[in-house]
Amino acid sequence: MLKEPKLRLGLLAAVAVTVVWGFSSLLFHHAPDIFSDPKEDMSYGWYVPVFSLYVLWTEREKLVKSLGAPSWAGLVATLPFLFLGFLGVRGIQIRLEIVAFIGLLITVPWAFFGRETAKQMLFPAGFLLFCLPLATFLDVITVHLRLFGTAMAYAILQGVGAAVVRTGTMISATDGSFAIDVAAPCSGLRSIFALMALTAGYAYFNQPTWLRRGLLFACSVPLAILGNVMRILTICLVGTYCSSEFATGFYHDYSGYVVFLVAIVLMVAIGEAITRVARKGAK
Repeated sequence: MLKEPKLRLGLLAAVAVTVVWGFSSLLFHHAPDIFSDPKEDMSYGWYVPVFSLYVLWTEREKLVKSLGAPSWAGLVATLPFLFLGFLGVRGIQIRLEIVAFIGLLITVPWAFFGRETAKQMLFPAGFLLFCLPLATFLDVITVHLRLFGTAMAYAILQGVGAAVVRTGTMISATDGSFAIDVAAPCSGLRSIFALMALTAGYAYFNQPTWLRRGLLFACSVPLAILGNVMRILTICLVGTYCSSEFATGFYHDYSGYVVFLVAIVLMVAIGEAITRVARKGAK
């Protein structure tokens, strides 16, 4: 009976409505609140589900062709995510809710239409992991990113002869005319997550194999860290040699966009380099 396409589509629609209803608090309240929370700093999160839908739309023909017979293995695979979702909803644990929701986006199609359909859902559903709020969960990493960025910028400043001193996450001029403290929002963690999401999407469409996609994706973290170091460095240079008010004011507020744009350009350049190397290797 379940092999009848219309019946399966009807049951899938009913399950989809049930899932949306069960995760209604996450979808309509918790997630929007997290994206707007300054502590998490996830303003890019609004674009993540939009991109996932875009992937599904562009690959809709592949998705339709992948539809096969129902799978008991897929049905069993939904059970741990249903349990995880129950725990998340009852305990208002947003991270558990998100992981459970993503898991069901993969396993429910697997149960109804087989493994190949689940494979087609893997990337667009998995991409939603970039909606996970991790900034407050990774405070230890944030501290180390702040210290690393400050240390690298200070070393370069010393190399160019700038009269500065470093105390923890603070860099200041020796004459007291300028001081900048790399606070938690400036750790670069947000840039890392945002560039990881952007690189994952770019790599998926730009590179034909998962190995090349993974290689390009792996470059996103060092690129984001390098970009944050350059931002700290340029703020210090502007403050030391130009104006401390301008450096900690206008330049501080808008330099992040310029540095992130440079990181994107470097990401594209690395992608092109990977493509050229792969073509040479294929000859």
